[in-house]
Amino acid sequence: MRKQTKRAAVGLVALVAVAMVTFAVFAQTDSGTAVSESKGLLARVAANLGVSVDELVAAFTTTRLEMIDEALAAGEITAEQAQAMKERIEARQALRDVLAAAIEDGTITRDQLALLRGQPDRGPWKMRDRRMDRDCR
Repeated sequence: MRKQTKRAAVGLVALVAVAMVTFAVFAQTDSGTAVSESKGLLARVAANLGVSVDELVAAFTTTRLEMIDEALAAGEITAEQAQAMKERIEARQALRDVLAAAIEDGTITRDQLALLRGQPDRGPWKMRDRRMDRDCR
């Protein structure tokens, strides 16, 4: 039983690590889609594979869902854990879609999206804020 718990924990940590790396890659982009077609890690990987970024992201999502199903079938996670993981994946995709649509229709700018993602260094205020920090010391 202990070995099974350890295996489930390792699998869960690996899944979370993959999700975090993917989220970090998405967060480092400057467009509402997963990655700008002209730059970024996913764009380069997609180009090397001869697929679009959207197809690559869909493949990652499908693979994540398959891994969750495999872990569930192997008894490494419970049905509740599997459902929660799947819901998080779906929620992240829905958020990406909403943000992409908001940028596309002009509701928010890419700089505002960078702020929402916690990347204040990406916007035009970058140098101004640094000067303000220096002046406030």
